[in-house]
Amino acid sequence: MHTLNFEQLKAAALCGGVTDVTLRGDGAAFVISIQTRSGEAIMVTARKQPRRFADPRKALQLLRGIGLHECRINAADWHPEAHALEKVARPDRSAALKAAHEAAQADADYDRWFHAKVQAALEDPRPAIEPEDWPQIRAQRLAGLKQRLGL
Repeated sequence: MHTLNFEQLKAAALCGGVTDVTLRGDGAAFVISIQTRSGEAIMVTARKQPRRFADPRKALQLLRGIGLHECRINAADWHPEAHALEKVARPDRSAALKAAHEAAQADADYDRWFHAKVQAALEDPRPAIEPEDWPQIRAQRLAGLKQRLGL
C-alpha cells in the first residue's frame, strides 16, 4: 500500500489522480484511505504514521479544503469506546506544559512586584526632584567621587 502526506494528497486531488476516498474506522479514530489511478494509498503524517482523526468532521474539513467533496465512510472497525484505551501518555508534553506554566507564573509574579513598586513610588509623599536641580546634584556627586579618588 502506498502512502500520501497532505501535500501529496492535495497535488493528486488537483491533478485528478484521486478516484475515491474512504474514511475508514481504525479503533477509536478514522484514517483516510485514497484510491488513486496507481492503486490504494493511505494518508500519513510527516513521520510516516497513518494520520488518525478522532473526529471525522476534521477529516471531512481537510478533504473539502483540498477539493474532495465526496467520500465513503466505513465504520466497521470504528470503536469509539476504545478512545480511553488508545490514549498515549506524553511525558515530554507534560514536562513542556509544566515549564510553560511555571514561566507564566514567574511572569505574573514579576508583574505583581513591578506594579507594586510603581504604585509605591506614585504614593510616596516625598517631593520629586525637579529637572533644573539635576545639574547641581550631579556636580556635587562628581565632586565627592573625585575627592574620594584623590583626583
